[in-house]
Amino acid sequence: MRTLRPVRRDVPTAGPRVAIVIPVFRQPQFLVEAVASALAQDSEIACRIVIVNDGCPLPDTHALGLAYALSDPRIIYVRTGNRGLSAARNAGITAALSQWPDVAALAMLDADNRLAAGALARGYAVLARDETVSWVFPQINKFGITLSGHAAVPVSPLHAALQGSFMDASSLIHRRVFDAGLRYDETLRDGFEDWAFWLAAWSRGFRGRCEPGMGLDYRYRPESMVRNAARQRPMLLEALRRRHPDLFAARALLAAEQQHHPRYGRVGEAITRFTDAARPAEPLAGPDLAALLWRSLAEPEHPSLPPYLVWGEPAVVVALGRDKLLQTTLRHLEAAADAANGAAILRLEPGDRIAIRSGDDVGEAHLVLIATAAVAAAVAGDRLPAAAPPTPPSDPAAGAAVVALARPDGAPAPGRALDAMHAALAACRQEVADWESPQRWHWHLQTLPDAHGIVAALRQEIGGTPLSNLARRPDRLSVAVVTAGDPGRAVAIAARFLRATGNAPADIHLVVGGAHPSVAVVPSGAANLELLDWPGNGVKAFRYFGHGFDLPAPGDPEWRAVRGALAGFDILIVASESLLPFLAEWRAQGTRIAVYHDRGGWPVQADRLIPAFEHAIDHVLVETAEEGGRLVALGIPGTKFIVLPA
Repeated sequence: MRTLRPVRRDVPTAGPRVAIVIPVFRQPQFLVEAVASALAQDSEIACRIVIVNDGCPLPDTHALGLAYALSDPRIIYVRTGNRGLSAARNAGITAALSQWPDVAALAMLDADNRLAAGALARGYAVLARDETVSWVFPQINKFGITLSGHAAVPVSPLHAALQGSFMDASSLIHRRVFDAGLRYDETLRDGFEDWAFWLAAWSRGFRGRCEPGMGLDYRYRPESMVRNAARQRPMLLEALRRRHPDLFAARALLAAEQQHHPRYGRVGEAITRFTDAARPAEPLAGPDLAALLWRSLAEPEHPSLPPYLVWGEPAVVVALGRDKLLQTTLRHLEAAADAANGAAILRLEPGDRIAIRSGDDVGEAHLVLIATAAVAAAVAGDRLPAAAPPTPPSDPAAGAAVVALARPDGAPAPGRALDAMHAALAACRQEVADWESPQRWHWHLQTLPDAHGIVAALRQEIGGTPLSNLARRPDRLSVAVVTAGDPGRAVAIAARFLRATGNAPADIHLVVGGAHPSVAVVPSGAANLELLDWPGNGVKAFRYFGHGFDLPAPGDPEWRAVRGALAGFDILIVASESLLPFLAEWRAQGTRIAVYHDRGGWPVQADRLIPAFEHAIDHVLVETAEEGGRLVALGIPGTKFIVLPA
């Protein structure tokens, strides 16, 4: 690396110092504009510039860099071999920190972009007044072939993990990030270098914020590194997952949803939003549903209403919570609404078993769950933007799916949820009758997804729908035990496993699966009950050592609901062979897998079935040491066995 330093030293030193790193390769025609925009920042803040020639073969690039460094003491010029954008940025960072030890922040500026007047002063003001912000990214103004995108929203872990490329590389970064040893990944040469850097910074506890006043003119061309990266997005995103498994783990993603993007909004005297109903709900500012609906339409990327709204009698919610059925009920309603027109109704009915099944008529409605978009369409009607359906239904519950829940003590209260929903919608229509049509408040185009888009991206990343809605608590392990047999025995197995491994405290979530699962009494020790309908297995579709087994295919789309419900647990204890093909998927998402070897309940050939999936199993739970020794003889490592205490 060859560095040309300035020959003059008469440079003002007042004010905070910011170093601007400008990598350049095959773009000398744009470099003049980038450097000019950087030099213009010096009127408000003490700016210094590092131009890094990344082995550009064009002589004009070298001539320009040399001329700048010789003529202006604020500029140094670095020339390297062609090693890629990340290496060029790192070379500029090293040069800046060594040349100017008192630099307070560094700005990355690609050679084909331009800083707006006063951009760095505005960005630095954010860093100076808020120590929780370690980088400031701009509200970019694209020019060329498209308009700008709106990004000035609170950045959540889901934004960073699933849409992190919206935080532009041309950001102002506090030097503490670099002092912590963070640099750009030089093995990434095809794109997403900046996204990888933000993920690395995020995993170290650093956070960023958008500053709309920090303007950046972003040159958008038909062919560029960005366009090339977009074509390779699946491959590049997989590289990010491998580098940051902690951020992409299902548990981490679901915990981020719980904290930043609650899935449900309960409409009552006030509006609260939540994902796990057993955790404290977050009240939304003001009880005005109409105003929140209007904001969701005009500012869809801002957090306002969750993707689903729920109406119901408080007594019903309390009763379902007491029976540990509230979460599974919401998941079944969510699935039914997605499969219908966005609406689902819960009907409680007397019976001697707890079971959830599809209903064929409404009757009394004890809970109503409706997609927020359907509610907004029903309220706003023909005042919606042109992209919306031309004639939205006036009643979003028309044609709703019905979920019937049989409970031993029947319904705790009359089912008036539909009446409450219709009354709320009538009040909204009356309030908005004189309002203007909802128009986007910001002229920039939408960049980040709305509330439902967040859920859709989360489902795609995790590979299930609907996803688990149980809280992932930092102070307790989340353990799911899955059985198609005796629920009480399954909970006891989970408790014995936790005693054997010394893992405590923990919440045990009982999952009862199979064809039309039911359970009359939830065993003590279970924090929650999940009822899952399992699709039919393939008839002898899986063979191992000459034996055929009735197992689903690993990627069977009919099992997406099961895969989604069981994603994101710390520990998954499986006592049913039907789930073996999915163990590797859950394990890859960060879940520890334990299989209970039930000699009485599994197929007679189970001794050969478990070794077939041994690579995806962390622990095999057995009742006796003799049983474990026999399985060791079949090729299962002895270190994986845990003899359950009595």
